[in-house]
Amino acid sequence: MSFVNYTFYHLKNKEPVGLNSKIVQEHLLKSSMKKCVHINYYAFNQEFVQDDIKQFALDFFRDYNVAITLQTSSSGFVGQNVFKVLVEEIPCTITSMTFFDKLLDPNNNIVCSTTDKDGNHTIRQCMEVYKNGLYMNNNLKMMLFEGECSEYFLYEEDERAEFVFRLLQHFVIGGQWCQDDIVIEPYLNATKYVYKDLLTVEKSTSSKIQISSKIYKVTAFDSNDTVLFPKENIKSVPFSFAYIAVNQNTRTVVLLFHNVGDKIYT
Repeated sequence: MSFVNYTFYHLKNKEPVGLNSKIVQEHLLKSSMKKCVHINYYAFNQEFVQDDIKQFALDFFRDYNVAITLQTSSSGFVGQNVFKVLVEEIPCTITSMTFFDKLLDPNNNIVCSTTDKDGNHTIRQCMEVYKNGLYMNNNLKMMLFEGECSEYFLYEEDERAEFVFRLLQHFVIGGQWCQDDIVIEPYLNATKYVYKDLLTVEKSTSSKIQISSKIYKVTAFDSNDTVLFPKENIKSVPFSFAYIAVNQNTRTVVLLFHNVGDKIYT
């Protein structure tokens, strides 16, 4: 058990440039995620030990300076009600969006061979399938979520586990009243811009760029095992999500979360 008590401070003057960009905000509006997706920045003043992540996450959500920044829904958020935090480390090693180049190759059956006047790639449509609470009517969704289709195997399991892949999945799912885009670029742009907002990179000894942030999926519960954060979904679709990106060198942590239904079309 840890004996370290972590203390956090909200860096309120630091803004998520990518998330706030016009190109991303327009996509979030169409996806019914606008003003439901947030990125907050914090600093902490103790040395971070990776093996201590459960205590770190618990202290994070219980900290007053954090809790007051999470009161975005009508029910509010009370940090002292957090009894435990489920933490899952997410692999995060991808440093280039060329990771998604396979999606833009028409031979892989995700997009059509032609582009529109702006050079955007049209997503290939398919017969609608309903599974695990999702309606899937194009090959991008099938590749992301349908394990029995051939497109699913375009990426290996270790690639699918990467944080950037998960981000793409979240943006394709969207919010409760999501309108699917017919071209793939808005999804890739949202993924790229938000990914950059969250991560810190550095040069390794071999002068290669590597990611220094550690990514964790987090879910906060009360003593009755009720989800307090992010907002729990009634449906099986994972609309709501929360991740923290911890940089032990700068002693900063970035919180990305989507509380489905907080604000719609405002």
